[in-house]
Parts: sequence; C-alpha cells; structure tokens
Amino acid sequence: MTTSSTPCNPAVLRVTPKPSDARAISTDLWGVFFEDISSSADGGLASELVRNGSFEFSRRDGDSWGPFTGWTKTVPDGSAAAFAISLRNPVAVENPHHVVAEIAKAPAYLDNAGYDGVTFAAGERYAFSVWTRVQTGLNGEAARPMTIEIALLDDDGNEAGKATVTAEPVDAAPDPAVWEGQTDSAVPDAPGWRKLTAELTATASARAGRIRLAFPEPGVVALDFVSLEPVRTSHGLKHMRADLVDVLADLKPRFMRFPGGCVAHGGIPDNTYQWKDSVGPVEHRRQDYNLWGYHQSKRIGYMEYLELCEALGMEPLPVLAAGVCCQNADGGPIPVAAAELDDYIRDVLDLIDFCNGDGTTAWGARRIAWGHPKPFGLRYLGIGNEDRIDAVFESRFGRIFDAVRREHPEITVVGTVGPAPFGADYDEGWRYAAEIGVPIVDEHSYQAPSWWFKHLDHYDHANRKGPKVYLGEYGSWGTTLLNALSEAAIMGRMELNGDVVHMASYAPLFCKNGHNGWDPNLIYFDNERIYRTYSYWVQRMFATTPADHALPVDVEGDAAFDRPAADRAGIAFGGSSHARFRDIVLTDAEGVEHPVADVTVGNGTGANWADCGVRVDSARYDLRFTVDYAGSEGYWDNCSVKFGDVTGADHFEFRIGQRNTNLVAVRDGFASGYADPRPYPSGRPLKPGDALTVDLHVEREGGHVTARVNGVAVADAREDGIREVRRTVTVARNEAEGVTYVRVVNAMDEPADVDLSAVLEALPGDAALPAADRSLARIEATMLTGEPHAGVKGEAAPTEPQSVAVDLTGGTYTAPAWSFTVLRVH
Repeated sequence: MTTSSTPCNPAVLRVTPKPSDARAISTDLWGVFFEDISSSADGGLASELVRNGSFEFSRRDGDSWGPFTGWTKTVPDGSAAAFAISLRNPVAVENPHHVVAEIAKAPAYLDNAGYDGVTFAAGERYAFSVWTRVQTGLNGEAARPMTIEIALLDDDGNEAGKATVTAEPVDAAPDPAVWEGQTDSAVPDAPGWRKLTAELTATASARAGRIRLAFPEPGVVALDFVSLEPVRTSHGLKHMRADLVDVLADLKPRFMRFPGGCVAHGGIPDNTYQWKDSVGPVEHRRQDYNLWGYHQSKRIGYMEYLELCEALGMEPLPVLAAGVCCQNADGGPIPVAAAELDDYIRDVLDLIDFCNGDGTTAWGARRIAWGHPKPFGLRYLGIGNEDRIDAVFESRFGRIFDAVRREHPEITVVGTVGPAPFGADYDEGWRYAAEIGVPIVDEHSYQAPSWWFKHLDHYDHANRKGPKVYLGEYGSWGTTLLNALSEAAIMGRMELNGDVVHMASYAPLFCKNGHNGWDPNLIYFDNERIYRTYSYWVQRMFATTPADHALPVDVEGDAAFDRPAADRAGIAFGGSSHARFRDIVLTDAEGVEHPVADVTVGNGTGANWADCGVRVDSARYDLRFTVDYAGSEGYWDNCSVKFGDVTGADHFEFRIGQRNTNLVAVRDGFASGYADPRPYPSGRPLKPGDALTVDLHVEREGGHVTARVNGVAVADAREDGIREVRRTVTVARNEAEGVTYVRVVNAMDEPADVDLSAVLEALPGDAALPAADRSLARIEATMLTGEPHAGVKGEAAPTEPQSVAVDLTGGTYTAPAWSFTVLRVH
C-alpha cells in the first residue's frame, strides 16, 4: 500500500532539526508493569485451571468465601459420603487446609468450576496432580487404597477426557533427598502424603467446563493442592498461559516491574508481599488475600517473575515495600517497627543474593537447589510505591537505601515520589531523593487526554543532574483512539527526553473481563481470547522501533487545539456516597442569586446526576452549598457537584470523598485532577453526620477555579493560557541499526501536511535524501488511524496498525486525521 494523500486545505507543520541538541537516550526506556490486579495472575497469566485447589480461600478474601469456594460437593441418592476440612498434619504448614473425603457408600464427586469455568480445547493435553493421604475410616477401618477418577466435563456436563490415579497408604514421609532440586514438589510436613500425577487429553472443547474428582469406591482419603494445567507452553514457561506470554512478548519490553504497585506494600503490614513466601515449592508458599479483593495463591511468585524476565529478555525490576504499608490504610500508613527493621533490611539484601548470588550465599544456594543455577542478573530494585513522603517514610527508606548502596553498589535503586505528578508527596519526594542521591525515582500519572496534550513539556525542563525518572504507571483513563494518541504524544516526548526519562511502563497491564479492579488496561482477556486496545498498539509501535539517540526538532504551524467554551453553565449533583446537598445557591456575574432545591444522593451507582436545571453565563459565577455527609460504601466512593457544561463532555467536578476533596477537570468525557487532592480542614476523614459548607468560584469559563471548605481554601487551579498540542513530531535514531524514526501524531479532525525536508536533509550518512531524489523516496511506515472515540473497554481496538509505503514527494508527509505514524528512514 502506498499513501500520498492530498486533502483539501490540510494544516501545515514545518519541522526543523536541531542537530546540536542531539542526545543519547536510555535503551531501557519501554517496559511493562505486572501487578496482580483484575485477576491478572490466578485465573489469568497463571495457567492453573483449578480454582482454590489448596482449599485456602477464606473470609479474608471475600465476605462469603471459604475452603470450598470454587468447589461443588455431590453425593447422589443412594450414596453416603462427607467432605470435611482438616488442618491437622498437612502437606505444608504454611497452607494447612485440606479436604478429607469420607466415602461410606460410593460414588461421590467433587467438581471444580475453575476461573469462570474450566476452558479446554479438543486434542490438547493437560497435566493433573494432587496430594493424597489415605486414612483410617470413621469407625477405625484400616486405611485402604483409594481410586480417584479425574474427568474433564464440557459445557453440557459430558465427559471430555479422563484419567485415574490410586492413592496408596504411605507409612512414612519420603526421604528429603528424593525431593532435592525438584522445584515443583515439596517435602511434606507430615507423614503419609504422596503426590500423584496423571495426564488427560481433551476429546472435546469447552468454554465453561468443569473438572471432576470421582470417588468410585468406599474409603477415606485426604486431598490437597489439586492442579490441572495445560501441557502446551510458550518460551518454556510451564506455569504460564501461553497466549498471554505471547502477547506480552510481542511488546518486546526491555524490563518488567513486579509484583506491584499496591500489592507490593499491601493494605496493612501483615499483607505486605513477602518475596520469600513466593519462591520454592508452591505448596510451601504462604498464600494470602489480595488487597484488590480476592485470593493470591503465589502460583506465580518471584521465581516465575524472574524466569519470565529471563525468557523474554526483560530486565527484572522487583518492587519491595519501603518499610511502610499503603498510605491509604485506615489511619494512614503503618511502618515496620524500629526493632524489626534490621530483619526487614536483611530480607531486601537476601533478594539480591537470591537473584545474583552464587552457591556461597544462603539464598543463591537455594535458587540453585530449586533448579536455576544461573544468576538472574538483577540490576534494578524498586523500594516503595506511591508512599506518603513524611519523616516516618524517610527514616525507613533511608536505612534500606543506605544498606543496598553499601553492600550492593552495583544495584540501581528506584525510589518513589507519590501517586501523582504534582502535590506534596511529589515535591517532597523529589527533594528527598535528590538530597540522598537516589538514582531513579518512580513517578505515576493517570490523566485525561487533554491533560497529556497540555503537559507534553513535563520533562523538557527536568534537572539533568538530578535523579532520573521512571514513569512506572501512566495512562489516559480510556481505551479510545483519542486516549492512545495522547499517550503516543507523551511517549514521543519521553523519548525526546530519554536522557532523563530512563524507563516507562503503562499500567495496568492485564485485566480479565468481568473482574475489572481498574480501568482502563492495556490488555483485556477472557479464558479464550485476548483483546488488544489502541493503547497496546501504540506501545507496540514504540517498542518495535527502539532508538538510542533523540534528535530534537522545532515544530511550527497549526499544532494546537482551541477548545470551545460553553456559553452557559449549570450545576448537577451525584455520587455513590450517601449525602444531602442543601442551601444551594448559584450566583451569576451580576450578583443575582439562583436558589436550588435540596438534592439527596447515594444510590450506590455514582452514575445518576441530578441536573438542577438552572443556567448562568459561564464567564463568571459562584456556587455555595452545604453537604450533610451520611456515609460511604467504600474507599472510591464520593459525592460530587458537577458544574459548567453539565450535559456535555467538558465540565468540572468537585468530589467530596471520605478522606479528601478533589477538584477535577473533565475533558472529552475523561477526568483528570485539576488541583492536588486536599484533606479536610478538620485533619481527619469524614464521618456520618459531618456537615461541610463549600464555596466554588469560577472565572474565565473555568480558566480559574477556587474552592473553599468551611472557609478554608482547598483548591486554586488555573488552566487558561495552556494550549492542547494535538499535533506532534518527534525524531529518534537507532545508531546501531542505522535507522531514523519520525513519529507523527495528528489528534485533530483534519489532515496535516508535515514538511520534513529539513529533517531529511540533516540525517546522517546513507539516511540523507539528496534533494534531487527526494521526490522518489519510498519510506516504510506503520500507521494507526480510526475514529477518535472508537474503542471500548474489554474489547479489541476496532482498527490495528497498518504497514504502508509513504511517498515523500517534496519531503512532505500528509498525516491523516486521528492518526499516529512511525516513518522509518534508512
């Protein structure tokens, strides 16, 4: 395909190179961040098909969860059986719950429905395993061999594959020497246990099938760690779902951050992710609840994360808590006790030994014994995640940082500067990191597309002598093409500033449909399919065209979007927190007051807005109201007032949450923080019965907004004068391969003629295009285009990148409306 579009009256951009400003940039720039959120691990990347095969689910994981969650017990008429839960004499004391099948009169069945069903394909092979211990009967009958029939059941309950194992009495525990080096098995903590295995071949396919354990004869047998995994793998990673590994490999990531995020520091101290509990035989990995609302089996733990990095050529970037738990915990972050900090620091140093140490180190020797003699070559170590940067944090982080720097100067520590690219934690985090010499800091930024287009210069003026930046979590609050184009624009500027932006990773990476703990996500999936978003394709377009030098350019022309302002402004109230808004008065620019009737909100949806119907001139107005707070359903709940163009996609929201207030600008239907979230003047979270008086003052159609709560200023935000740069051109070069990449974003509804003549003439060596030959140039390109608001969460992007040959007649490329193009000039 050759493109040489000639639209009517396209916008014109003139691009001028600045060769004297060329700079070497990080070759570890584009990576991924894996966190077990939205069922990304169990039921996702982990290939295990049996849910709760360890019988360890509990009410900590969910209100109605327990040891038999995921299981169905069936005792047919005429049979007599019971299924008990025992903690005595377990396979592993770390996970002691196991089921005891007491079959007085056969048959009886245990069925497992997996994660949204057990999905299998005809002709595929599946590896089954279970730990068993034959026991004496209820009335003292001698232990006897027990046959267990394993069957795959399709969507209609028909048998689609079968195998049989026999549990035999075992008088003593196996000799530990037998188990040495076998990473998939454990030495049982009690005698009598034996691991049985079988292989099943599916004779039919199922989307939401089951696995059945049938007991065809009387007896008593204990069962634990029931497992069924596909035999087929990708990249030799036998405990990971092959197609998810493949879609990750296609991104060609240079690094992977893991296991969190919030999972790393946990919701409370005893929920902090302990890396030592995630290595070694899976039976002995202490399972825990996941703060995102479910159970984590540790089937994928640090060993598997590191092996994934090794298999895909990614630098591992493990993240450990900085000696404090999540700052959003009730009562604030809770630190590791001072008396226990030395032990915690020892755990941090042991991780480095586990990754890089030889057999002379305790944890290097364990890695070798568990089947991985080669070191993993750890270079980066993250300490902390979105922490509150206060004296308590600094006292813990400083001790950990000093210990790593002293004992392992070869390790680059990545610090943290809070949850947003502004605010108190951000400012103090940067100050503290520079003061103590942290080499890289982890910034996070989830924004609306308009925010990105307005802040493309965020890293242009970064201190080149201070810490480098890892943008560890970022995205634009949606899965439309517009979202992806805003991300392409900021990624181009991160690459331009790749001498200070050392690494970047979109977040979150994976989400299982129906289990959305966060939206949007880069990749959605279910048990059968993968859904690549527009953001995924943008990430892939950058990652498959890596550069090592940035070539700055000046761009002149029609690059900015002038957003029209609504003539009239209104107000609406809504939210999922229970509250009553009263004494509502909207005052227009002439001082005329417009009283509004009381509004009660809190239906639990947060989606129903009560438009008060009144409209005033949007140029200047004031809003005052009192809110009686009656309670919140959860951390994310709030009650809010919407003001501005309340029926359109551009307006403002003032959100009143349990812990803070937040002034938000909504543009194109996507929200971004307009001001730093602020705690309440009382200094404590809201309680039912609290009353707040709120004053909002708006000038210049929202170009300047202030907010006061009980007379105390909580927001003073300005955005007038900041333009949305929606057409961008950046240039980068891969010197090793002799190729230059020209990246063009056009997030406008008209094409743009991009004059690249000066850039092409300035390229080095064979990449230069003499003026006489320029009209004959054929340049390879990849182009992503479509409708700006197309793209639905949980579904594949409706269009994908296309390979095209671009005819640069006269040195000009015509960028289609709503497009991102990467031109390759050799």
